[in-house]
Amino acid sequence: MNHATTKRRAESFLLLAALAALAASTAGCASKASAESATEATAPPVRVETAAVREEPMPRSLALTGTLRGERQTDLAANAAGRVLETFVERGDEVKKGDLLARLDVRAAALTAAEAQANAALTRAQEETAKRECDRYRALLENGAISGVEHDRIADQCRSAPLSVAAAAARARAAAQSVGDGQIRAPFDGRVTERFVDVGEYVRHDSRVVALVSKGALRLSFTVPEASLAAVTTGGALTFTVPAYPGRSFPGTVRWIGAAVRETTRDLVAEAEVQDPDGALRPGMFASIALATGEAPGPVVPRSAIVSKEGRAHLFAVVDHRIEERVVQIGVEKGDAVAVLRGVRAGDTIVMKPSEELQNGQAVE
Repeated sequence: MNHATTKRRAESFLLLAALAALAASTAGCASKASAESATEATAPPVRVETAAVREEPMPRSLALTGTLRGERQTDLAANAAGRVLETFVERGDEVKKGDLLARLDVRAAALTAAEAQANAALTRAQEETAKRECDRYRALLENGAISGVEHDRIADQCRSAPLSVAAAAARARAAAQSVGDGQIRAPFDGRVTERFVDVGEYVRHDSRVVALVSKGALRLSFTVPEASLAAVTTGGALTFTVPAYPGRSFPGTVRWIGAAVRETTRDLVAEAEVQDPDGALRPGMFASIALATGEAPGPVVPRSAIVSKEGRAHLFAVVDHRIEERVVQIGVEKGDAVAVLRGVRAGDTIVMKPSEELQNGQAVE
């Protein structure tokens, strides 16, 4: 047997071995699939409470987006120049109006204030001297001891003296204000969202020291396209959701509407007042808004039928005696009823109170 014949026989043997292995693998997969199908077929059907999706008039809404902000919020400026000696707040601290937030080194301002006060005292003394001179020169003029020109020269000094006093007093008050501004205090009750300075930093009058936001009521700022301006009115109702609380909606009332459409974006800025009694919301949150614009008939389901998963709304329909899980887009709420914009139609059968164990494809009794 030559070498070529031996090589051909070896290759044939390897090919037959590979075909046998593939056949065994295919048979195993088929057996596994058959076993799974048999298990699914023999699994007991689940018992659920169902109801038909009904159609009812529900509030129509315009989908918008917006951002939450505090009723009052500000980046508080130093309004003075100097090195930071102490800070008294951290991010998240609650403060009252007038609470001390930071203290600056204002020794130079204090020296300037002392000098200004001394100058003010000097001008007041000079005013008293000028007043006495005026009285004396007036008497001399009446007695004919001096000329009218000489008297007028002294009278001019008397009239300018009060002006010098007023200017010096204003400079003294400004200098004292600079010293007082070294004590940086909260302008209103609120919470510290950010502190921008640390001990040792040098700040100027326009340097940011802390960011404050008021507690309680919030404002929801949003924009309305020019084509939808008729939908927004003062006192109009809206609801919104935030990513932090999927499945939960918050109410708001439109309070402030911009006076003009912005030319660059062709939209109008409006704001709604939002109450936050449990402190769940935070300024800066992104909000998906449903602005009520009227009523129209549409599919409606009970809120208990909706399950939130990974930030999306799900419900379970029953089709051909099996569970069919669907991702739906929900709209506005009215009592316990929730409008469904996409995912079901009127007449579909849905599970009323789905349990956590309910799975897609399960048989239904």
